[in-house]
Amino acid sequence: MVQKTELSISLFASGYCQAHERIVDPLNGKGRCKFHAVWALIFAPKIGYILFDTGYSNEFNKATKTFPERFYRWATPVYLNEQYTVKNTLHAKGIFPDDIKYIILSHFHADHIAGLKDFPNTPIICSKKAHDEVKNIHGIKAISKGILHNLLPVNYERNLLFIEDIADKRFVNQYGLEEFYLLGLNEFKLVSLPGHARGMLGFIYHSSTEHILFATDASWRYDTYKQNVLPKKVVKLFFDSWDDFVDTLQKIRCYELDNENVKILFTHCPKTLMLTHHAF
Repeated sequence: MVQKTELSISLFASGYCQAHERIVDPLNGKGRCKFHAVWALIFAPKIGYILFDTGYSNEFNKATKTFPERFYRWATPVYLNEQYTVKNTLHAKGIFPDDIKYIILSHFHADHIAGLKDFPNTPIICSKKAHDEVKNIHGIKAISKGILHNLLPVNYERNLLFIEDIADKRFVNQYGLEEFYLLGLNEFKLVSLPGHARGMLGFIYHSSTEHILFATDASWRYDTYKQNVLPKKVVKLFFDSWDDFVDTLQKIRCYELDNENVKILFTHCPKTLMLTHHAF
């Protein structure tokens, strides 16, 4: 891959799970819909390659072979072509695990971390709040919160870097969203998006030509977000905080209203999937 002189971001998808669309859109949902596991490859000239999430891999099937983890697979059956795992996608581009300088995890749900074991030596950046939950819940309770401990590499904690500790600067912006500058980057920053999962992060990328708020799982689809259609309240069973979820959506709306050229992207949205294999 030709090295670029400016920060760039490319989106890819590694597999998908399925659930009934009425969970996403209680008003108009019909049949089953796909939740593609989109992740980002970031190139920062003075740093190198950075991953934002890792999508699905076959480690998901290994981690859900037995009970109670098997319930996770039943609830959200996963479909994956091995060619499109994060490791194999990168390999096709001439990028290897040791070329990845950091992995940023939005949160610890299986569809965001299943590729982690392919990068056992890479530093992992995440929220301390998110990891504290991973450390403190187990069994059925962990599964109900979307956490599969068997997806985490052996001794992964030695690679952890908490954004609360390493941020160059952190502040709450005028919309109420907490932002974190890191790694000396100016056009890229992480943003706290509580509600769906404990300590969930997204990112803002704002260059001279692009403005993106990648809001991960703050919503599942742009159309329901735009129409203020909330998911079926059964999701409260695995959300971290429904009140924070609703509040975060309102803050994102305020951000979008004040930034008319911003692209609001959500991990599992069909609109986001259409932008995969496209560089920003």
